[in-house]
Amino acid sequence: MPQTESDSNKAVPARTQAERTALAESLMIKAAIKLLNTAGLQGTTAAAVGLNAGYSRGLAAHHFGTKAGLYRAVLKHVSTIWTRELKGALDGKTGIAAVGTAIDAHLAHALHHPEFIRAQNILWGAALDPSSEFKPNVAEFMQIQRETVATWVREGKEKGEIGKNINARRAAEQFYGGLIGINSQWLVSPDFDLAAAYKDFKRNMLRLLRA
Repeated sequence: MPQTESDSNKAVPARTQAERTALAESLMIKAAIKLLNTAGLQGTTAAAVGLNAGYSRGLAAHHFGTKAGLYRAVLKHVSTIWTRELKGALDGKTGIAAVGTAIDAHLAHALHHPEFIRAQNILWGAALDPSSEFKPNVAEFMQIQRETVATWVREGKEKGEIGKNINARRAAEQFYGGLIGINSQWLVSPDFDLAAAYKDFKRNMLRLLRA
């Protein structure tokens, strides 16, 4: 239907303050992820983030406080997207099926969002610094991920498909450690075969767990 003159003259409703704040923070988080991937940790300053998002030099500091606050927001953003993708892939699966599906979903996530994987790993590495202000956030995220995997293992043991001698917490540590190690090698080695590494990891992990 063609647009009438009265339609074209209608004013677009102004964004609320909350909407403007949400938009600004979203754009600055995206700018931070891009900078982490191109300029690294040293180049991802609050001033650079504000400017690259199309705002002033001081806006990132205004919204996130410190650089640590900005990094926490980035980690929360990328982990939220991964959690949403994982939940959709699992679709209620538990036990062995959940473990295998999660590995496949993480490979798809890494290939679709390599910028998230790199930014996340850069920030995880920075959290190893004893003076890191956002180390607790990284530790909390990793703990949540491990506990999720441990739950799958315990459910698999209850169904009899995972060996009763398997320690759920230790299995979760190996699972998560394996994914971190695979992705770390991929990020620094251009010739690393990510898909093959995930395939082998999945086969070995399921072989370890099965009763």
